[in-house]
Amino acid sequence: MFGEKVEILDKTMGNHALHDQLWEQSQTNYILESLKDGEKLQDILERTPGFKEAFLTELDTLDCADGRVCSGHKMGLAGSGILLSPEEKEILKAEAKKRGLKITGHDNCGAAALAYPGSDSDKFGYENARTLASETGLEYGEVHAQDFQVSVHNERMLVIEETGRFDCANWAEFPGQFISSAPALGLPDAYLQKEIVALTNIALGNHSFGSRFTSEDPFYVVISASSAEKLAHLEEVATEAVQVFKDRVRVSGFIAPEKKE
Repeated sequence: MFGEKVEILDKTMGNHALHDQLWEQSQTNYILESLKDGEKLQDILERTPGFKEAFLTELDTLDCADGRVCSGHKMGLAGSGILLSPEEKEILKAEAKKRGLKITGHDNCGAAALAYPGSDSDKFGYENARTLASETGLEYGEVHAQDFQVSVHNERMLVIEETGRFDCANWAEFPGQFISSAPALGLPDAYLQKEIVALTNIALGNHSFGSRFTSEDPFYVVISASSAEKLAHLEEVATEAVQVFKDRVRVSGFIAPEKKE
């Protein structure tokens, strides 16, 4: 399953010149520069301003994993859960209700296009988010293209978030990122691997930085974990999922600061 190429269609055609500009800007990001120099991610983050503070705000929104979309203190899933099986969706409902998350849909959703190919895919994406909010009694919202953080995909990383506390989407020093909060939301490893492959395909595709990712400048799958044991497990899960991409994708991880009671 995970050796196959899984496509998510992005209906927003990338602007080549803008991608060049955003890529060059991201090349000077301190975290990426330090990773390229061979430093350990844990060491880099612990000396980067804002790291501990990024774990202090309660996450309150379930947005799409898409890095262009951030409408609050974000947890992320592809299409806000549109790719989940019925059984997995029940897990998400329980956890979203427990956390009191606002649920959003958005324009140009690649996950919705994968689940419902065709010109009306966004309609199904919004319907999925609206139904999820309705069935859990949670707030519903929409993120339209004019509200995107950036008009094209600029993700240099996919953050696999297990702690349920990492507000990386609102941390200015952090590179552009997809966010999959699947582990924090109690979803199974098999689903997480599906998201890893699908979202990495977007990053390496024509609507994102694509061929700019090489063995020297890889796309990073970053694991944010609450313990060494969970970090080791998720690194193993992610490494299996990205084998198909060879040396253009690298898995790295860190242990989050301890939660203050």
